Amino acid sequence: MRILGIESSCDEAAAAVVEDGRRVLAERVASQADAFAAWGGVVPEIAARAHVEAMPGVIAAALADAGITPRDLDGVAVGAWPGLTGSLVCGVTAAKAIALSLDLPLMAVDHVQAHLAAIHLGRDTVTYPLVGLAASGGHSHLFRCRGPGDLDLLGGTIDDAAGEAFDKGAAVLGLPYPGGPELDRLAEDGDPGAIPLPRSFMGDADLRMSFAGLKTAFLYAVRGQGGRGPAPTDPRRIADAAASLRAAVVDQLVDRLLLAARREEVRAVAVAGGVACNRLLRRRLAESCRTAGLDLYLPEPRHCADNAAMIAVLGHHHLRAGRTTGRDLVPLPTGRAGPRA
Repeated sequence: MRILGIESSCDEAAAAVVEDGRRVLAERVASQADAFAAWGGVVPEIAARAHVEAMPGVIAAALADAGITPRDLDGVAVGAWPGLTGSLVCGVTAAKAIALSLDLPLMAVDHVQAHLAAIHLGRDTVTYPLVGLAASGGHSHLFRCRGPGDLDLLGGTIDDAAGEAFDKGAAVLGLPYPGGPELDRLAEDGDPGAIPLPRSFMGDADLRMSFAGLKTAFLYAVRGQGGRGPAPTDPRRIADAAASLRAAVVDQLVDRLLLAARREEVRAVAVAGGVACNRLLRRRLAESCRTAGLDLYLPEPRHCADNAAMIAVLGHHHLRAGRTTGRDLVPLPTGRAGPRA
């Protein structure tokens, strides 16, 4: 079964062909990260217009790389929610056009659920039930997963996401956009105990997280009370600050994930989303899960950030379960797997 996945929820136009829900035949991404460096973040209108220009070529290239034609497909899956409405419209329109013209089944995919389905890429089997953590620039939530796309929300952040804390912290340090990966790189040479920072809800019985207060504390620690001082220029101070922030975020994510696994009495956990690329998080997860006797599923780094292969994976499982959608599909800015479902 070959599924074309299309992803356009934010600032990346992506397409992938995945076979049998686990083998990537081809994938292409047109990223806009460089275009938004001067803005320090995504500009929705610019992102939507760039998707319109890039998407046809991205889809054509993915099919060519896979060595197939559109008529060799068994279905089309598209990220339909959550995301930036203008960006989503581009991907959904392309998917509907392909499905309608070739009379192919169309599958609407939840972007957050797809991140956790990415653990199937390159694996023959995944053991369920498991507790999954979706951690990115917009989401930091815990789920009980009975299977791909079959999950219940357990808890998560009450304000900002872990990825946003990294990106905003990077901006405080004067690092270039997107800042999260650069902060992670610099933190490798820093002292994680250099700046005392809060870890919200550690030891709390509820599966809550919070990163808003951490961002403010970090701003004041680096740029002085009020946060109006200059960004640091000393490489050692920057590395120490990056390491301190990274440790505070990772401590909270790992603590909450392990608590959820104990409460749900599962023997496996998964972490996905852009934050799952973080090197300290991956090391801590490996150590903590080994100690706790938990199986750990992590997508490879290229499938942690937004990508179309994860969309195709979940689309594969939707098709097998008969969960297809009509040609009247309309994208939604909020999702079905998060706190505003």
